[in-house]
Amino acid sequence: MIQTYSSDMTPLSLEDKKIVHQKGLWHKVFTGILFNPDTNKIFLQTIFPKNSYLFERPDFVDFSVGGHVENNESILQTAIRETAEELGLNITAQQLSFLGIRICRANPSPSYIIREFQYFFAIITTKTLDTLCLCPLEKEVKSLIEVDLNDFIALILQKTQTIQAREKILKNMQITPIHLNSDRIIPDYFLDKSIVEQLLSLSYLFSLSSKKHL
Repeated sequence: MIQTYSSDMTPLSLEDKKIVHQKGLWHKVFTGILFNPDTNKIFLQTIFPKNSYLFERPDFVDFSVGGHVENNESILQTAIRETAEELGLNITAQQLSFLGIRICRANPSPSYIIREFQYFFAIITTKTLDTLCLCPLEKEVKSLIEVDLNDFIALILQKTQTIQAREKILKNMQITPIHLNSDRIIPDYFLDKSIVEQLLSLSYLFSLSSKKHL
């Protein structure tokens, strides 16, 4: 069950996940961006088709990990649980840096309405795509894509239409160089400036951190 809210985040009733999206009820979710500050690389995910979407979803890339905040669960607990379930990574609170809240309104279909308070966090790692050992608990994530943070920001800002990246297929752990094109980005990400704000917050936060160590 999921806690629902009014648009000003006043708690309302507990509802089933399906009802939440069918009725377009406000709720909280965790969104994590796995980030290696030493290489300035972030990790994006692709997923297997999900019956819960109730609409046709192209093979878009999305942020590293995310999921609903369950009843009586903190954002931190959701972050740890979802990262283990989707990526098979055991993280601690010390690896999380809060980036901000995105207010998401989207209507992918008449039967799937998104009204979410998305809590964005950076998940700090020293791993690269080569050294990540991924053992997801759930068969949801199809692949991880490693890309330079600044390149991805340029793609979201539509300063370029394609960037270089590397993709790791979780089924066989094979890594392949790819061209990541703008048509694989969720269209709403180009329209919502808060997406860029979260990415710039990530870039700014760790540029300050690196300067402190100079």
